Amino acid sequence: MTKKLGMLNIFKWNPKKPIPEVPTFKENLQAHHFVDAGKQLITRENRLFELKKDGIGSKRKLVEEEEDSEAQLAKDYEDLLESVMRTLENSLDRQSPEEQEVLKEAVQAMLQEEEQDKRWEGFQEKERPPWRPRKCKQNHEALLERLVQRRMEEAQLDSKVEIHSSLQQSIICKAKRLKEDLVKVATWVSSCYPEQENVCQFYATLYHKIFSARLREVAEYTLCDEDCVLLLQWVNQDYPNILNGIKIKDVIDHTKFDPLLPEDMIVPLEQQFLIAEEREVSMCLHNILDREETAWKDGEHPQMRDQVYCCDQAIDVIQCFHKHVEFAQKVLGDEAKAQRITSQMKTFLTDYKAFHAKVIRSKQTNTEAVLMVNLSCLIQCRDYVTKKAHLFPEDVKTDCLSLLATMIERSHRHFISNMLKELKDLYRKVGSSEWLKNSDGVCEELLAKLDGHIQKFNNLDKTCCQELLGGMHKEFLAEYVRKMMKHKIKLSDKAQQHMAAASLCLNSERMHTYFTDAGSNMDLLKDILPNLAGLLKLQDPDSIKLELITLMKLYPDLSKGHISAWLKLKGNLSPSELRNILESVTCSQDQLSETQDSLQLNFFSIVRIK
Repeated sequence: MTKKLGMLNIFKWNPKKPIPEVPTFKENLQAHHFVDAGKQLITRENRLFELKKDGIGSKRKLVEEEEDSEAQLAKDYEDLLESVMRTLENSLDRQSPEEQEVLKEAVQAMLQEEEQDKRWEGFQEKERPPWRPRKCKQNHEALLERLVQRRMEEAQLDSKVEIHSSLQQSIICKAKRLKEDLVKVATWVSSCYPEQENVCQFYATLYHKIFSARLREVAEYTLCDEDCVLLLQWVNQDYPNILNGIKIKDVIDHTKFDPLLPEDMIVPLEQQFLIAEEREVSMCLHNILDREETAWKDGEHPQMRDQVYCCDQAIDVIQCFHKHVEFAQKVLGDEAKAQRITSQMKTFLTDYKAFHAKVIRSKQTNTEAVLMVNLSCLIQCRDYVTKKAHLFPEDVKTDCLSLLATMIERSHRHFISNMLKELKDLYRKVGSSEWLKNSDGVCEELLAKLDGHIQKFNNLDKTCCQELLGGMHKEFLAEYVRKMMKHKIKLSDKAQQHMAAASLCLNSERMHTYFTDAGSNMDLLKDILPNLAGLLKLQDPDSIKLELITLMKLYPDLSKGHISAWLKLKGNLSPSELRNILESVTCSQDQLSETQDSLQLNFFSIVRIK
């Protein structure tokens, strides 16, 4: 019995679960299910299209039904598209996940309508519904353009930001709105659109167009220098920075945008800016020079820090110049255009040269100190121009370096001339019989006198001192060699020549050690006297010729006159032997000059002989 009951249970009636009701069009619309609502309307539209196509509408009743259906369908379409467009219009104010889904629905519904428009292409106007084509995408683009226009017009500046210029307020608040909205589009609005729609580029183009129109409107008026700078900064610096922002640069291609301002508006603004900057740089640099000249005339001595002359004018000149050139590069967005300002450096150095010449000619008590601190200024300016050569047009850079080199050389020459004047009496002993008897004593006297002279240069900065002492080292040695070539003595035999050669080597070592310890970096000078001493020791004319060829390779400015003057110290060298040697080295010198690439050391050209 139980078994039978079980079998009966198999056939027991089980009621089915109720089939869920399909939402109506209005329900879908209220729930923001725009895609489903749109599909429902398209289905109804397609049915009407089939009725017309089959000619069924000839019966009066069906015609009336169809007309009623068309009117209702048109009304439903209007309701749908009104909701869709309202959603799209508020897209930049929505950010929650729920709102994002609604926006996706609106976008898909809009594109769905665009596809339905395409299905009706090719039909005559009387054959298609009166609402086709709906042109949803075109209307969507026009709506976004109005949206962007309205948002830019309504943009307000943060009340906490203090900006007095109404022009600056207008531009900054619009730029701020542009940046914030593009970030919104890039971060979440774009995810609601298919990638092929490239909505980020579309929005960016709209904002660019409106922002550009505002800047062009501003540029039509005569602007003060401050507003001119503001406009150029937005064109060349601030606006590109927005477009190259982290969240924006990867989703838009700003190379497809028209320039913010056309060329005929940019050029006058650039000219106005450059004229103002040139005027500012010129005034700044000449105020520095006037300050230095006034202090010099008033007998003031330069200040010292840590026992070293502090060169404030070098810092002021470089900072003033560099600040304005760098600023011009940023404002103009072009290094080449900013180079025009660098001509002010050339003008300044030309005036500086005139001031420098007056100081050198003067007999004031502060002249030496002023020249020393100005030497430091000149070297720092030279180093700046050299390191920042890319800031200067080639001709301006060349002229600036030439002016600086002239002034540095004049300063060196002033100090070196004073040194040689102080040592003049002692130099008379070099190459004399007294020197031959006691060369160590003569050398010691020279260095002792020199030491008292150059102690004051301890107050120079390291680089400046190194260059000056290097020049003094070279001139000191050149004068020593010149005095040796004055023919005050004749080394009549081999013994005397060897003794003189040994003295020259010892003197050379002492002098070189003194100068290098003091700060000179002219290491190439250490072998000059030993090499010349080697010639004194050689007795065979052919050996002398070979040694001279070696020396001419080392010192290409070693002339026939220098060789003749030096070899005349050898009293046992006959006139014919000397003539033969000179003829031989002259031929060798001509051959060497053809293959010589560059001077290893320009020394003998400053050894002036009669």
